[in-house]
Amino acid sequence: MTTFVDTGAWIALTDRRDTYHQEALAVQKQFQSANTRLVTSTYVISETITWLRYNLGHTVAMDFGNKILASSVVTIKDIDNAHFAKAFELFKKFEDQAFSFTDCTSFALMKSLKLKQAFTFDAHFSTMGFILIK
Repeated sequence: MTTFVDTGAWIALTDRRDTYHQEALAVQKQFQSANTRLVTSTYVISETITWLRYNLGHTVAMDFGNKILASSVVTIKDIDNAHFAKAFELFKKFEDQAFSFTDCTSFALMKSLKLKQAFTFDAHFSTMGFILIK
């Protein structure tokens, strides 16, 4: 099985002070036991590294980036022009929702990859019909 991983999950796994840290660690163990493949995007990784840099420091951000790049379980997908265009359509269509543009790129990517579940603590993913793993 393959699961999309959102920024909030990466942060929760990395930041011991995060409200969802223990939950995230438990999910990570489940993924390891089930040999779950993880997919994320360049936008999500960028957002995560930036958050880690400003909130936990450069060293933590670098450690995270190095772990992701070395991982045999995580695949980082680019947001190409087609994903960007679809994300922008979603961003325009759902102006009544507080979706970030990065969220919209994640939705577009997940739909194109036919992924149904996301490791996230962001309810916006369930609003878009995805199954939240948390």
